[in-house]
Amino acid sequence: MNRTKIIVIGALMAGIATIFQSIPFYLSEAFALLTILSAIPVYTAARTNPVSGALSYVITVILLLFVSPHEALMFLFTNGVVGLSLGSTSYFKLNKILSVGGSSVIQTIFLCILNYGLDISIFGIKIPGTIIIQLILILGSTMGYNFAYQAFADFIYKRIKTSGITDIGANEKK
Repeated sequence: MNRTKIIVIGALMAGIATIFQSIPFYLSEAFALLTILSAIPVYTAARTNPVSGALSYVITVILLLFVSPHEALMFLFTNGVVGLSLGSTSYFKLNKILSVGGSSVIQTIFLCILNYGLDISIFGIKIPGTIIIQLILILGSTMGYNFAYQAFADFIYKRIKTSGITDIGANEKK
């Protein structure tokens, strides 16, 4: 894939991810659940080419800083990490269990930075128990989330790929 195409796909997906992630800012916090969709463009870009996915991730964070620093922080530590890690592992054709496991560990690390380093509660409440139990709870929830999100993102990616609208995935590794 040539560099221009990588840059264009990354920038286009960053714009779409920014729109999805900024929904609560423009509409209301009642629509915050829709921010889950902001990982799909990053996943698509990363699955097409990991460099494009990383570009999309960074540009989305920069664009969100102009819209809402809070949403930029949430994307940086949650949805963006999910899209980038799952998309990149799918690009390299890793086993689904290995892909979800690796992505879950990465997301757990980022959520711990958010929860313990920045003191932002990730579940809305203080997680009960000792630090080990808290880490197990976070890892367990991220594994469930990443498993479900992998299936959802694969479905969306295959629909985009077979739609004929774009040639995303045309140069995918076989």
